[in-house]
This record gives sequence, structure tokens and C-alpha cells, in this order.
Amino acid sequence: MLLGAVLGLLSGWPLTPPEDSPAAAIAHRVMELVEGRYVEAIDGPQWLLEGLDQALSQLDRHSRFFPPSEATQFEQDTGGILFGIGIIMKKNETGGATVERVLPKGPAERAGIRAGDQIVSIEGDRSDRWELAQISARIRGVIDTDVSLGVLRDGKELQISARRAAVHIPSVTESALFTANDRTAPSIGLIRLQQFQPESSTELQQAVEKLLAEGVGGLILDLRNNGGGLFSEAVKIVSLFLEEGPSVVSTRGRTGSSDHQTFKTDADGPFLDVPLAILIDRFSASASEIVAASLRDHQRALLVGEMSFGKWSVQELIPIGGGKNRSLLKLTTQSFHAPLGLRVTHDENGDRAGLQPDLAVEMLPQENLQLITRWRQRSFDRIEDPLELTKLADPDGTAEIDELGNGDPTITAAIDLLRDPATRTSLMNDGTPVSEAAKMAPGEERPR
Repeated sequence: MLLGAVLGLLSGWPLTPPEDSPAAAIAHRVMELVEGRYVEAIDGPQWLLEGLDQALSQLDRHSRFFPPSEATQFEQDTGGILFGIGIIMKKNETGGATVERVLPKGPAERAGIRAGDQIVSIEGDRSDRWELAQISARIRGVIDTDVSLGVLRDGKELQISARRAAVHIPSVTESALFTANDRTAPSIGLIRLQQFQPESSTELQQAVEKLLAEGVGGLILDLRNNGGGLFSEAVKIVSLFLEEGPSVVSTRGRTGSSDHQTFKTDADGPFLDVPLAILIDRFSASASEIVAASLRDHQRALLVGEMSFGKWSVQELIPIGGGKNRSLLKLTTQSFHAPLGLRVTHDENGDRAGLQPDLAVEMLPQENLQLITRWRQRSFDRIEDPLELTKLADPDGTAEIDELGNGDPTITAAIDLLRDPATRTSLMNDGTPVSEAAKMAPGEERPR
């Protein structure tokens, strides 16, 4: 029976048209057979689109295909701009969501939505038992279109319509000044960057200037849980801390001289002297690794924390089609290389892996999860004024984890390091790379 089925299939196989490649002809024939003979009716083109992403994943773990239903969302996430109504929600225990914060001057505020409103319907569909992600996806949409929400307020259900608009999500989510209780040690500044998106370098520069105005004796740049973003912003951020001339990063590709480039600083940066520590962890990737590796190679910063993710490639976003059918191809087109690669490790196959920190601070997975949750809440608390400087006492690395740095041994270790010039100098002069595989727990791969 099986042999007969195979012979029947082959007998119906068309000759390869001369204008098509064998692979294209095979793919076309397979789709015809699936559409015509599969046990249940399927949407062939949609099935093919979904399969493209799986095929690209076999090239490398970063190449992706985003069909029209996902393309816009991915671009918004990468660019730090959402087409929504400007609310932050929290999940209810029984399902659905409650508005936790309304962004000032945003669409929701103009429409009259308030913090504490419970969202019970969207476009007439009951949502009081939906998951938070489903509610968020339904509220987002095409810019300058309206979304109708049913909200429960003081026991009464109201219908409110809000017009979607571009909502900017800051990339700087923390700007803090830590001062010792006895005030004998220099104060240390902390800036947390959650993603490299348009204007990240400008936000970072403004935050550093505020800290320098307070007379800080050192600066911590927290790139933990930062999966990267725009290559260009990574180059700009490195340039803030280097003088004119040094190489920031080089790229190599296949399409000609434009893919083989070395990016250098073109002017003296404004922050040449402030001692700098960069925090990295297993989720620091791509643009985060460009910044960390380059500033470490030029002896401008020490790395503190865990081995980074190890993503040494550049992906290009290529639009496919247009209008409602516009898709996105995220294709690895280049590899990038640190100036010296002093802290770049290599796995057992000799491939480049993560950055080895100068000062290792290991965290348990559950501790990482708690920290990430706290950072997320902290970013919500600060979203109305992301560059506001928070003045704090030195954190206690052994205390319970909170939003203000307590219970975070990596921050504590970085503060101690920045206040210890002798140890800083000793570590800075030790550029020996460590050759080992970058190990991550199963299912932990995050940056994409």
C-alpha cells in the first residue's frame, strides 16, 4: 500500500518548469498536494508562511520570519514605540486586567480612563477572563484607529472609546545615586538600559550628565536582561566614553565591501574619565555585548556579573510585500567583532561564546526571576519621568530583593569595585580570556 502511494505520488509529479529552480518546483508541488489531499482543509499560503519561520530557524537561532500578523508588533517592540492607548495593566486573580497606571497626556487619559478601572470588554467582546497578553494584543492596533473598552468603575460599567497613537517606551528604566551612610566614600551612579532603540544614546547621555552634576565617583551601566536592539545606538553609546579614533566594532558579511566595515569614534566623547562598571548576565546579548566588549577592550570599563549570551551577529530587517500583507524577514547578514575580544570566550568547537566578566557574581535562576520582576515594576513606576534621579543609601546585597537595589549582590559588588582603585587597576590589566562553553539552563534562551 505504501509503495503504491509513493508510485502514485511520483506519477503525478510535474516536470520542473525551466524557469523554476528544482527547490521552488518541489515546494510548489508539495503545497498543491497538501491543499488538495490533506485530511482536513487548510489555508495553503498561511501554512507556507508559518513554515518559513521554522525553515529560517535552521540557519541560525536568530533568523526569523514574521508574517503580517506579527511584523508590526515586532517593529514596535524593537523601536520602543507602541501603537496603543498609553496604559499599564496588571492581571486580576480571576482573569482580565485592571488599569494600574495611565500615561500622562496619552490617548487613555484624554479619553477619561483612570487607574483602577477594570477592563471587562474590548470591542464588545467580554474580556474579564482573558489573559493579560490577549487583552494587550486586542488594545494595540493600527495608529489613528479607535478601540472601544468596557470598564468597570465603582460598580458601574462604562463604555469608553480611545484613539490609538504612538506611545514611546523609554529605554532608560533606572537612574539612581547611591551614597554610603557615613558619606566618606564617593557616591556611585547607576543607569539601567533595557533595550537599544532610537534615542537610547541621547537618553543615556542625559542620565549620565545628571549623575556627574551630583559629583559621582563612578558609574554603573546595567545591561542585564538587555537583549540588544539597534546596532547604531550601541556604537553611539560606546562613543560617549572614548576619545576620537579607536575602533568600536567591526562587521563582516558576504555582499561586498559595505559588509566589511570598522566603526570608529569620530570625536572625543563627553565622559572620558568617570570610572565605569558594566553589569552583564546570561540575557545580555548583541548590542549589549558590543558595548561591554568594546569598552572593556579599550580599558574603559570592567565587566561584573555573569557570562553574557554570546550573540555575535547582526540581523537585517527586510520588508516582504506591502500593505496588509507586509511581512518581515529578520536575516543574519553579518557577524560583528570586538576590537580585541579580550573577554570573549569560546566553546568546545572554537566558536565565540559569551563575555566572561572580570568579576563574576553568580545568581540563582529564581533570584534572576525576582530581579527581572522588580525591574519591570520599577520601569512602570518611573515611566512618567524616566530620567528622574533617585537618591538612595547604599543597597544591602544580603537583604530581600526590592526595586531599589537591595538583595542584588551584583550591584553591591560593582559599587565596592568602583570604590577600590587598586582592585580596579589589577582587574583591568588582566585581559586573559577564559575558554569555556557558555552554559544556560534549558529553555532560558531569550534574546532574539
